[in-house]
Amino acid sequence: MVELQAFRVGHLAALVELWNRGLVGGPNFIEIGEADFVRRVVSATGFRPERVLLAVAADRVLGFVHFGPRLEVWEEAERPREQREEGQIYALVTPPSEQQLRQALLDEAVTRLSDLGATRVLLSPSWVFGAQPMYNGIAGAYEIPGLSDTRHELIETATAAGFAPIAEYGTPELDLSDGGRLETLRAEGRRLRERARAWGLEERPRSLKPTFFSRRRAVTLARGHDVIAMAAYGPWEEYARQYGRHIFGITSVQVEQPWRGRGLGKLVMVLALEAAREAGAEALHLHVYRANQIAWNLYHQALGFQPKWRWVTLAKDTAPSQVSSG
Repeated sequence: MVELQAFRVGHLAALVELWNRGLVGGPNFIEIGEADFVRRVVSATGFRPERVLLAVAADRVLGFVHFGPRLEVWEEAERPREQREEGQIYALVTPPSEQQLRQALLDEAVTRLSDLGATRVLLSPSWVFGAQPMYNGIAGAYEIPGLSDTRHELIETATAAGFAPIAEYGTPELDLSDGGRLETLRAEGRRLRERARAWGLEERPRSLKPTFFSRRRAVTLARGHDVIAMAAYGPWEEYARQYGRHIFGITSVQVEQPWRGRGLGKLVMVLALEAAREAGAEALHLHVYRANQIAWNLYHQALGFQPKWRWVTLAKDTAPSQVSSG
């Protein structure tokens, strides 16, 4: 008989073994140990063991689901009310053939989130809605189990349970060994540099103290004390370990509103590309929402990033319980 039990430290070895067994063969699979799971998940701020449910039969862990409020980097009080009323499935792991178990765990998580007051439940890769405070670095390049194109079983289960897609985004790649592409981008960068200097903008490197990425730096365009545009870059360790290449990630691409439409986004991307290549990068990856047409076109058309992976976010509306269990 299968029982649902809240996480206990004694479950750790079996849970980690299940994680590794359930994900092996998937994109960018990285085998983890107990210390990895404790450091990234159990020790993370906001971890609640009663929100990790394990399906146990005869002292054997068959699957688990981890759920809770929608996680974000910013403080609760700063979040719009509709976000504070969203719940999230952080991870759901079962053997591929265990459809009924997967369904039972998903249904139970949705029910408990509803009891906690959630009006909508999200199921998504961690990078989309912020589950990375817990699973960053162990979820296979931010792949919460079951949520890439290769995890059809969970998507099918969730769809049957009333979840529907609400967002899509991609992880494109730029191969830095393509000399012709690089020379074209450098030439465009030189042209845009001259325009930026004519506007009084200066190129300034910047060190960062990132929450989730180590060794992250940024290139910026500044005018006086004001940063007008920036792009951050640094080693993407999960991808590098999987593929044996020095792959860097590009994040935090920003241009101040009054300066948009002048090519500065493209310029800081070229500057970041050049800086990353000097630091040893062989390829660049980034994340971009499909609905962000301007950014999508910049990366895929203007800069020549090639499609790599596609991700989806699923959601289900739910009627919250009248009594919240806190």
